Amino acid sequence: MKVSFVGNFGARPEVAKAIIEKVTETIEPTILFDIGDGQRLIPALADAEIVVSHIWKADFPPAPRLKFLQSPAAGLDLIDLPSLPRGVTVCNVDGHEQAIAEYVLMTMLAMSHKLVDIATAFRDRGSWTGGGAGGGPLHGEILGKTVGIVGYGKIGREVATRAAAFGCPVIAANRSPVADKGAASEIYPLGELDRMLPRCDFVVIAAGLGPETRNLIDGRRLALMKPTALLINIGRAPIVDEEALYAALRDNRIGGAAIDVWWRYPTPAEPNARPANLAFHELPNVLMTPHCSSATDGARARRLGGIAVNIDRFVRGEALRNAVLTT
Repeated sequence: MKVSFVGNFGARPEVAKAIIEKVTETIEPTILFDIGDGQRLIPALADAEIVVSHIWKADFPPAPRLKFLQSPAAGLDLIDLPSLPRGVTVCNVDGHEQAIAEYVLMTMLAMSHKLVDIATAFRDRGSWTGGGAGGGPLHGEILGKTVGIVGYGKIGREVATRAAAFGCPVIAANRSPVADKGAASEIYPLGELDRMLPRCDFVVIAAGLGPETRNLIDGRRLALMKPTALLINIGRAPIVDEEALYAALRDNRIGGAAIDVWWRYPTPAEPNARPANLAFHELPNVLMTPHCSSATDGARARRLGGIAVNIDRFVRGEALRNAVLTT
């Protein structure tokens, strides 16, 4: 069984090697990091029955034998589905939702308690104003604060479970009907998001990117949020209108934001690119991280192990896990 690991995620040495080591069936792997290397991409796709990649472009060379595309990511927004050959099963991964949920609770706590500001001022300037002994202003807590989750899939549910354990009421909005509400008390249809947002002290973006979610959180919806509310985006950056969010944060129309997903990413020509088109890094009410919420040792082991299991299952002719669609 010929398996091609393609692109700067699936073919990353520490990813491809770990998956290959976990596969128990016999495979013939090809690893191609640079999808711009057309001379190597042509044979890599021509012979592959399985491709591990989070990218598929309309101008990729033919892949006549391809039957299984395994994304090493949860989102499929970089896969041009119409250009895939017919009869290809596309799977994504899970196992990262626990780590991302921990990140969400961590940022909720850090921003509410002003942890970074207080710790930095104390370390750098010896300032006691963040503490009761210094007579400084009080900071917040998350107990009793309402958490609204946009996108109630595996990540959203993990966030809900942890938030509820901290004493937070949880509500959510989802594209499709939800039979089991889990730790959430109410589930809104996505079309009724306007009713949910004014109730939230935290708005967690955990949806996938698609036509119905692009710019879902625009200027009008940001204006529906409480002026003290915090937005946390671990979904995809374009779900939130960049210019509208920047303006709302700059003008203190919402309390702040923790952002882990971005509108711009590094390229070979610009390896240290700023992550946005606007100067979010200059705003004091923004906590910025480089798309690292799922980058834990546990999440990597779960995800790569799941991919290896899926490759084994395909070789044995068994049903695949996390199948999203078949073209």
